Amino acid sequence: MPRRVFKTLSRQRHRWNDRWFMRPFRLLLEESVYWSLNRRNVTRAFALGLLIAFIPIPVHFLLATVLALSFRLNVPAAIFGTFLANPLTMVPMYMGAYWLGSHLLGITTHPIAFAMTWEWLTTQLLPIWKPFLLGCLVLGAISALIGYAVVGGMWHLSLVLKYHERKGGSALKASAKAEK
Repeated sequence: MPRRVFKTLSRQRHRWNDRWFMRPFRLLLEESVYWSLNRRNVTRAFALGLLIAFIPIPVHFLLATVLALSFRLNVPAAIFGTFLANPLTMVPMYMGAYWLGSHLLGITTHPIAFAMTWEWLTTQLLPIWKPFLLGCLVLGAISALIGYAVVGGMWHLSLVLKYHERKGGSALKASAKAEK
């Protein structure tokens, strides 16, 4: 199943080259390693995307692209992993990161009225930045490890099931021929 998902993304390679944020990388994206569909490459790229999703910056996909290119990983899988951070999940992710960071540092948590404004960033983030960033780092690492294990496990399971399907199908054909 994971291979089918990433295969459809990789088939759209020419559409990725036309995106405005991919134009600076057009020459680099000609290499097939950035589109290869082996388990090691895709699972590492997806885990990298999940790690980047917890970094509190607004340009996750650009950072994922640059890091995937520098580590020679599958670019669509890295970008796909960053979609964990979207407008619906961002506030719970970052509130959970602050809560976890506060508990790890032994600091009491304060109620926060979160707002995506420049004023909030300059006034409200200053007293909570240490536990917030520590929580983001820990949750990002944990989600990357879990994502790596889940995608790798699903990939392996789908290959095993496909192998048994093939073997089972050929065994049935062989037994049908033997009966005739």
